[in-house]
Amino acid sequence: MTNLTIASQGGILPLNQPVNDIIEALIASKHKASTRYTYVQNLKYFAHYLINGLIGKGKRILMLDVDIKRVLGEFLAMDKVTAICYLSQYQNELIEADYVPNTINIRLSAIRSLVKFAFKRGFCNWLVEDLLSLGTEVYRDTSGVSKDIFSDIISGILTDTISGKRDYAILRLLWDNALRRSEVSNLNIEDFDSKEGTLKIKGKGKFSKEVIYLSPKTCEALTQWLGVRYNPLPNQPLFISLATNTNGHRLTGKSIYCIVRKYADPVLTDKILSPHRVRHSSITALLDASGGNVRLAQKLSRHKNLDVLTRYDDNRVSLQKEAVNILASLV
Repeated sequence: MTNLTIASQGGILPLNQPVNDIIEALIASKHKASTRYTYVQNLKYFAHYLINGLIGKGKRILMLDVDIKRVLGEFLAMDKVTAICYLSQYQNELIEADYVPNTINIRLSAIRSLVKFAFKRGFCNWLVEDLLSLGTEVYRDTSGVSKDIFSDIISGILTDTISGKRDYAILRLLWDNALRRSEVSNLNIEDFDSKEGTLKIKGKGKFSKEVIYLSPKTCEALTQWLGVRYNPLPNQPLFISLATNTNGHRLTGKSIYCIVRKYADPVLTDKILSPHRVRHSSITALLDASGGNVRLAQKLSRHKNLDVLTRYDDNRVSLQKEAVNILASLV
């Protein structure tokens, strides 16, 4: 018989997730703060609907956590037929209130997840199988700015200042690598390898980091920025705030948005340029320069679904406009 060594006599460590509070346990199981926030809001909307019969579009809904949990607990205790009827009615009310299909599906997805989570843990004895998701709208605005306009924007940065060196490096990353602002915000100094010309980023929905290549211009911009940092350590944020009250803190996504606006607003008069619009601009510019090479754009953007890049390309060349003009010329 094998001899087993008992490591501890103190008993099993307590869970980080509550056992009996199914709502809290569901929220705690989501690893991203933004996902947790979305679930909390969407479950609150449904709980409010269950007790008031109101959608409350555009209004702030105030409900105590204890009331939300009580109402959702009653919902989970319903028989399947009644519960599905409530969900179906909720979906219809959202449609009548002119919510877009994407929003409706997200609202219902949170409830489906709650039911599935509760079912697996024995808190309800049914699943949501019959309520179909709405077809989402395939059109997506991928408009950005031209390469010439972005060149004007980035040339307005005074790179002889400390803040200018930081901001120039950020805008180069946003354009050259089509990064999302969260990906830029989460970077640490150790993620940048100046010798190899690479950067380790944690992409959207990823648990581990991936290595991407940088252009010589971006490498130089990052080197210039780190050159003016005081005693930078590898585990420190790559981009930090320079404001008096938050000096040295990691630069937030909101701050990166404000930096883009700071340089874009004086140049643009007809639109607002955000970090995500810079990403759109980069992908579109690459498709223009490569003659519509969608697979090349996929490597840049790291989109899994080629259909997304096809939408970029369709919007870029305006195929619908070309189609109607061809037909018009035939008659």
